[in-house]
Amino acid sequence: MTQEELLFGPTPWSFKSYTTFPNISDWILWPFTGSCSERWLKELQRKWAFGEVVAMVKEGYGGPAHVDAPKRVAIYGGAFDPPTNSHLTCAAEIVHSGCADEVWLVPCGPRPDKPKLKTPAIDRYCMCQIAVNTVFSPDFPVKVSDIDTGRQMAAFTYDLLCSLRERHPGVQFAFIIGSDWLQPGTNIAEWTSLNHDWKPGMPEESKVIVTGHKLLEEFEFLVVPRPGYDVARTEEDPSGLKAFGPRLSWMQMPEPMHLIEGNLSSTEIRKRTHHSWQVQQAVQGGKLSTIEGLVPPGIVSYIRRARFYVD
Repeated sequence: MTQEELLFGPTPWSFKSYTTFPNISDWILWPFTGSCSERWLKELQRKWAFGEVVAMVKEGYGGPAHVDAPKRVAIYGGAFDPPTNSHLTCAAEIVHSGCADEVWLVPCGPRPDKPKLKTPAIDRYCMCQIAVNTVFSPDFPVKVSDIDTGRQMAAFTYDLLCSLRERHPGVQFAFIIGSDWLQPGTNIAEWTSLNHDWKPGMPEESKVIVTGHKLLEEFEFLVVPRPGYDVARTEEDPSGLKAFGPRLSWMQMPEPMHLIEGNLSSTEIRKRTHHSWQVQQAVQGGKLSTIEGLVPPGIVSYIRRARFYVD
């Protein structure tokens, strides 16, 4: 049996020896000879997408292919209006905890349900990029995603994660929430999404449907402890999370580290910026001294140039 048959089974084409190609991509893209069926080509593409072909080559075909564990990406969604040092600390601590291989900040698109969110999505995205790229080193695994920036309306959480899953097959996504989302009066199972089967003429209330149960079943949740928002733990449920869903887990720091918490909100930054514009502008030439040290310096400059939060 040939080496390729060990992975794919008997194939309807002839492979050229991999050793003649310096790069795996050259080997994959080499024109096949013989009768290459569409089914076999799709199977090859599927295995390539999930890293199995690369694993096969690394193993030298000497035995079962070793497939690397999928990359774990924690999705940190929010308005980030503006991003603060606390946002960056939280993202960094998730990386330090080892609970995720990467953290992606995802600034939301327009939110009609939040009329106070006036800063354009593209500006909030730019501020996130400035914050991440000026605070962290280039190889630190915190990134910014624009998947929601260009939408006319921010995606619902389930729709957002489904879009990410489709765009990045083979990546295991987890959604970051604070323990404040696990308090009485909140229920993730009741979260909604767009009804993609809705058509004009159908009842307006059917534009959205409850998908919280699917969200909890299909995706991981990484719960960040928030000061003052405890979750009851029992002998039957030592984590206190089983009551909320099957795939929730706490973000925990490895020994001997302890979680560095922050409670600085974007709301406080906006309030202070507004105060600076109103009270100190004439005296200090528009310097926003009340937010210095609370957001990265590049964010202070961006806010000042765009004159955000004046009103």
